[in-house]
Amino acid sequence: MNSDQFGPETMFCSFLPRDIVIEILLRLPVKSLLRFKSVSKPFCSLIKNPNFISKHIGKTTQEKPPHLLIMGRHHKTLEVKVRLIHSLKKPSHIPPLHFDVPFGLTSEKTRIVGSANGLICLNLVNHNGVAIVIWNPAIKTFKPVPRSPYVSTLGKLSVTDLGFGYHPGNDDYMVVRLLNVATSRRKYEVEVYTLSTNSWRKIASDGRVLLVILPFWKPMAPGMVVVKGVIYWVGVEVRNEEMCSVVVSLEMSIDELNFISPPIEHHGIVVDLREAITLRLFNLNESLALIYSENLEKVDIWMNAGFDIWILNENDVERTWSRRFKVEPSQGLLLEAGFWENSKALVAEERKDMCFDVNREYVYTKGETKLYLYDIIKGDVEIIENHELRAPFQAYSYLESLVNVKGGVNVAKEVDLSKLLDFDPLLL
Repeated sequence: MNSDQFGPETMFCSFLPRDIVIEILLRLPVKSLLRFKSVSKPFCSLIKNPNFISKHIGKTTQEKPPHLLIMGRHHKTLEVKVRLIHSLKKPSHIPPLHFDVPFGLTSEKTRIVGSANGLICLNLVNHNGVAIVIWNPAIKTFKPVPRSPYVSTLGKLSVTDLGFGYHPGNDDYMVVRLLNVATSRRKYEVEVYTLSTNSWRKIASDGRVLLVILPFWKPMAPGMVVVKGVIYWVGVEVRNEEMCSVVVSLEMSIDELNFISPPIEHHGIVVDLREAITLRLFNLNESLALIYSENLEKVDIWMNAGFDIWILNENDVERTWSRRFKVEPSQGLLLEAGFWENSKALVAEERKDMCFDVNREYVYTKGETKLYLYDIIKGDVEIIENHELRAPFQAYSYLESLVNVKGGVNVAKEVDLSKLLDFDPLLL
């Protein structure tokens, strides 16, 4: 190891070489490293060094399995809660960690936008409106994302979808937001926020793609997926006077939209925008995966009949797909979110007691929903116990890190966001 990259030569310990001390520190958890910052100025300077933080992320990623971050509603109070599930390779009696979200009461529309290198992007919705924050719970800091200066260019807008990811080439974190005019699905904009500049920019578009509006009955369905610094989502376009499904990609370092045809062309033609959502995208082993579902009623992917998983061939100039996995039928299980620990998918057991409220609107079954991790290769199922949540769910991989956000705010306890940023009432 070249210790020069961690700053000037400094004596950390009288009986151990500097390189050995750095190697030891790189193997420690974030909680321990935060305590070591108080040992001395050299220790503090090292632990805050960007190169040390980057090395620590790399070693943590290589040597530790990711945790599973699940957001849902508490089965009794209906409050939005987050649970951190440790690797199931550990003894099953270890309960999930109740992950406190220190941003006050939020509605069920609040959701995780994405997770990368220990940073969690949240889209918060409450009575004030909508706001976006980038949060590192391990070091208890967060960054309020400012309002975009472009939100009034089209009139009254609504958010179609949000995505968050890390671009390794730029060493930067970005939020991508899709907007459309409430009265026209043809008029839309794509905006990108970069953490390094703390600003938004608009992506030029030719009006070719109609962006899919996520259905109200599936508010947490993953729409945008980030793979190796490229963000993907499903839209529809007019082709030969017919509306057809298309996968849209945006490399986070290049302001250019690209369009990829789905692998099953005869399923691509849609009559209603809801049908485009039957193409669901996931990040599987850092490759873009696509699943097609024939269930159009609630845009849920049931595993009763099984399904194929297609993988995008990244090195193919033509951007073709390969049918890589065949998921065997499994009665009563619903694919709720993406994949964790390579080939494991978060699935929920079929809800039996469906009912309607006084307004005849659908209400999820009362009580805790059973959650499992389903290995699509081996067919094994592992239950996630004591999570106390009910549908709908979101799930993302999470590993703690020392990554700080420029201009971040300390948040050891609950914070009143209304004093730190303007909620946007237009983007509900």
